[in-house]
Amino acid sequence: MSSSVNLTLGPSLNVELDRESIFIAGFLSWARKAQAYVTTIPMISYRGHADADWKLLPSLCRQKFPASFLAQYEKELIGEFRARFALVGWSDMEVLSYARHHGAPTRLLDWSRNPLIGLWFAVSDKSLDAKQGTVFQLCLLGDSDLICAASGLTLDHADSCAGKAVHVFASSQRIERTDRQRSVFSITTFKEGKALIPLDALTQSFKPTVRHFPVSPEFKPSIRRLLADLGLDAFSIYGDPDSFGKSLSAHFDMSDLQIPVFPDDAATE
Repeated sequence: MSSSVNLTLGPSLNVELDRESIFIAGFLSWARKAQAYVTTIPMISYRGHADADWKLLPSLCRQKFPASFLAQYEKELIGEFRARFALVGWSDMEVLSYARHHGAPTRLLDWSRNPLIGLWFAVSDKSLDAKQGTVFQLCLLGDSDLICAASGLTLDHADSCAGKAVHVFASSQRIERTDRQRSVFSITTFKEGKALIPLDALTQSFKPTVRHFPVSPEFKPSIRRLLADLGLDAFSIYGDPDSFGKSLSAHFDMSDLQIPVFPDDAATE
């Protein structure tokens, strides 16, 4: 059972808050310190890791392959997705984003404009509850020669020698999960092998471009349940039947709580 704290709000209002609520309040306060009122270009976004030891590195770049090999694989992946799912008329960036949304290894890192969605990804996997989690914040409010927000980005421009090394762009509205996840992507150039360097290491001289908020293992189950009560669960994130089943399972799981034992009526007769 979690402990609670009594707070006095004004002369006559006492409120009892548990530690998880205080954690959420602290997390949202941290997120708002870099608030930006931008609607079309993603300036601030969030990404959750269930294990804080995971590097801020896209799935395609986690193997020890040279950048030239990965660039060729990326072209083939785009062609396969375009042909198999009839993505005629979609740009290479849209196809790559679609592939990333459906689990394909790409050099895109997926982010969300919603800090609570980033937090959900940090706590959603019950099998990693024993691990320290983290939520990354990517903030593009300062000038940088390395990273920028982009609109109408092409794959060629993302790798242009004359452009920035890292581009951040909003997911296409053609992709079903874009609105659900408020999706944003970052892409790093293959030039000079930069895509093989974790984003926080690549941008370390431009801090606070990337910040992080730790998520203690002790809070994960209760935060997961609290987010579910707020409507953030696997189904709200993904929207398919499998995720709906996972959402029901998450709502039903109270294994970390001390709940009363209900006797078997038949056994007491």
